[in-house]
Amino acid sequence: MKNKSITKTFFKFAIPSIVGLLIVSMQTMIDGIFVGNFVGPKGLAAINLAMPYINTFMSIAMMIVVGGSVIANIEMGKGNTKKASEITSFILLSFIIIITTLSLFSLIFIDKIVIFLGGATLFNLVKDYLFPFLLFAFFFTGPLFTETFARVGGKPSAVFLSGFICCISNIILDYVFIVKLGWGIKGASWATILANLFGTMALFRLFFKGRSSIQLCKPKGSLKILKTALYNGSSEMLTVVSTAIAAFLFNRIIMKYIGELGVSALTIVFYVNNIVNITLYGLSVALQPIVSYNLGAGQFDKIKKVLKISLLTGGFVGISAFFIMKFNGIILINLFTKGNMELTKLALTATNYFIFAYFISFMNIIASAFHTAIEKPFESALISLLRSLVFVSIFLFTLPHFFGDKGIWLTIPVSEVCCLIVSYVLTKKSIGNLKLIQIKNSIGV
Repeated sequence: MKNKSITKTFFKFAIPSIVGLLIVSMQTMIDGIFVGNFVGPKGLAAINLAMPYINTFMSIAMMIVVGGSVIANIEMGKGNTKKASEITSFILLSFIIIITTLSLFSLIFIDKIVIFLGGATLFNLVKDYLFPFLLFAFFFTGPLFTETFARVGGKPSAVFLSGFICCISNIILDYVFIVKLGWGIKGASWATILANLFGTMALFRLFFKGRSSIQLCKPKGSLKILKTALYNGSSEMLTVVSTAIAAFLFNRIIMKYIGELGVSALTIVFYVNNIVNITLYGLSVALQPIVSYNLGAGQFDKIKKVLKISLLTGGFVGISAFFIMKFNGIILINLFTKGNMELTKLALTATNYFIFAYFISFMNIIASAFHTAIEKPFESALISLLRSLVFVSIFLFTLPHFFGDKGIWLTIPVSEVCCLIVSYVLTKKSIGNLKLIQIKNSIGV
């Protein structure tokens, strides 16, 4: 990152990240395909009802890991490799303690959690899917740590290996558990957990015997470092937890207006939508270590350049995704519906509205990640919160009154448009502040 072309460096980080995350996204979709074809629409609905709580765990894990990686990256940019390794080891210890504690707490109240999620009519299915995730939450969230700090340690290509192992393992285990052993929806969750465990183990070896710049050692940290990490990663947590709350609200509104079939259709839309969002998130993941490193190194021109590259790439992804889904979306949807024409038609209708968000969402996702990387978590969190929850809640409770079912599907695109205004203002201001710092540094102020 110090001497190489910023464009080559960005794509060296971005391509493995995107491919790795797409593989993980495919892993989730494959779960849905097996459940849709061997359990049915009720199984898909149960997964969607359980996902808000599962994603809440992911959001907390992401807050710890992403926030800690920003601190480690800045130390790497200053040339303090040993200190970066000590911080990484401290973040891992904190990660294990926090996730395990929350996991045990959730297991005690699992029945109440299922009811709260709206799973009363599908209680057994939702509980069967949720229980393994809560029991082994650390295994499920493990790849977040190993993949994030593999990038910090200068091994971005290793993310591809982790994703590949997760995906292949999940396909095999889905087939064994769901098709051969007949475990149903329970088999899908066990397959995902074990697959993620295998992916975690595949990268864990990087942090020993000098295989990456970051090495696990005796943890050296403090509550102040943990607090800073949680603060830095708060926007990423808010992004995921807000999405989880939004999914919960979507489920409630759809159950009211359409019913279980509507929740099943939304599950399919989210599977497809996740492919695009995960690609854009891959760009933001590539952006963050480069920006953080150059912030520590005082290379402000490179920060501006990598932001421009990521926006151009994100625009290409968004526009391409729109046209692919507009003219070929039915092919993906049919993989989940097993010939259920009513479900197919409803999912296709929803998709045709959702895809307009692709023209805009990349700018909001990248803007949020950019502010995290330059240690402006408040701005990043604000963008995430507005995009994922505030605007979604406002339009989800108003648009259906004017447009009926269509109003539900229009919520996401309209929310992205409103958030873009905020993202533009905050990003322009932050870039201006970086220029001011650069001027002061150049004149020795």
